[in-house]
Amino acid sequence: MSAQPVLSTVHDTRRAVCLPDLLRQQVAARPDAPAVTGGGERLSYRQLGEAADRLGAHLHHLGTAPDDRVGLFVEPSPELLVGAWGILCAGAAYLPLSPEYPEDRLRYMIEDSGTGVIVTQEHLRDRLTELAPRGTLVVTPGDAREDRGGRHARGTRDARPFPHQSQGPGGPPPGPRPESLAYVIYTSGSTGRPKGVMIEHRSIVSQLRWLIARGHLAADATVLQKTPMSFDAAQWEILAPAAGALVVMGAPGVYRDPEALIATVREHGVTTLQCVPTLLQALLDTERLGTCTTLRQVYSGGEVLSRRLARALTEELPWASLVNLYGPTECTINATAHRVDAATVGEDAGSVPIGVPVDRTRCFVLDEELAPVEPGATGELYIGGIQLARGYLNRPDLTAERFVASPHLPGERLYRTGDLAQWNPDGTLQCSGRVDNQVKLRGYRVELDEIALAVEEHTWVRRAAAVVTDDPRTGHRNLVACVELNPKEAALMDQGNHGSHHQSKASKLQVKAQLSNPGVRDAEELAGRPVVG
Repeated sequence: MSAQPVLSTVHDTRRAVCLPDLLRQQVAARPDAPAVTGGGERLSYRQLGEAADRLGAHLHHLGTAPDDRVGLFVEPSPELLVGAWGILCAGAAYLPLSPEYPEDRLRYMIEDSGTGVIVTQEHLRDRLTELAPRGTLVVTPGDAREDRGGRHARGTRDARPFPHQSQGPGGPPPGPRPESLAYVIYTSGSTGRPKGVMIEHRSIVSQLRWLIARGHLAADATVLQKTPMSFDAAQWEILAPAAGALVVMGAPGVYRDPEALIATVREHGVTTLQCVPTLLQALLDTERLGTCTTLRQVYSGGEVLSRRLARALTEELPWASLVNLYGPTECTINATAHRVDAATVGEDAGSVPIGVPVDRTRCFVLDEELAPVEPGATGELYIGGIQLARGYLNRPDLTAERFVASPHLPGERLYRTGDLAQWNPDGTLQCSGRVDNQVKLRGYRVELDEIALAVEEHTWVRRAAAVVTDDPRTGHRNLVACVELNPKEAALMDQGNHGSHHQSKASKLQVKAQLSNPGVRDAEELAGRPVVG
């Protein structure tokens, strides 16, 4: 294996299309087939297409245009798919706004993205109206059914239409172009503030075509949509109708309940399931995963997949394929993939490879001078190709820092992943950690500085640091906040309630206070200290 990058060999010569084109192809091919089900409601492809077109026309009447960001504040339900596809049919980009998120994070995302209109559900309208800034239009799919030129939109105080509305509501939406924005996903930021990753149609269409070409998505698949919609991994579940699949909407919070998740898989005959390794282990621990006989494809991503867990999964589900996926949000969901071979996964410790690049994607393992490292040597993983994001919304400085010019292919950009990697002798990639202070935990990509800043908002905390520790009892990694308390408050702290503050922040990851000694130390030192729970 040379030190040169793995190059994708698939060259898609079909005409350029955008996401609405893919949906319309499926509507024409299978109008009466079920497209989405959940909460006692089921929509056929014809019904999904009609609802998306209605919402798209309504948003167009309100003045949306290509590259506008339209918020999507919807609980898991068929309306989530109607909202996402409707925004896309309007030519705009959708911005997932999970109702589970803390209000301060939602406000920041709405304001930072410049969102002027948000699609929601009727029962969430009042909450959103109070949450969103003045001037924000609030829309439901029901408004689209009553549309008379956009007059049924409601909004917050001083709500105003988009500036484009002066052009009038006549004619159909212009539709996106391949270089238009499809969606914006907010991820953790090193400054303590999330940053918006801008994904274009050509990038997500390429990802979906790879999923279809390799058999990961198909018209006979039943896909469980259970990943929180604000994560990039959720997007291929939400957009699975592009392949003609049936999407089953999991109940809100089902990803936190392994027993309920198994019941959902069994009830709906789910064939396609993706989970973080932590959740896959929890499913195994129920001792009922083997009863999910309809599962054909299980995908692991978001964390390192250990060989031990991979062996256990292939033994529990010998009829199903297990695929390890890897990809930063900035590279459109999945940048590499590795199908686990039960016969060769072996008895060794360590992790499963992240595999080889997906179609039209290139991977490089480079040293600090951006020169390729030798096979087996460790370097930073850089990714290039059509799936790279446009950049970070309103952050040209950070975009220039993370998306760099390739020294190997003139005119190409590369994304600096911050992940350490090596080439294996068989040509697959192996990840071995992070080069910065950002970690993946329970499937969440967490910036430790952001966690520390959130903890420091508590009035009792003078300073904080966040670290990840390994629990030898469970084998799991834990996120730990180490704090220096304000002296006056320290004596009054109720250790039974100290976690409630951070539970209101983000991700609901359990944070424990380090109380053994005052003063915040370096993260490397803190990671080895005992934790008070």
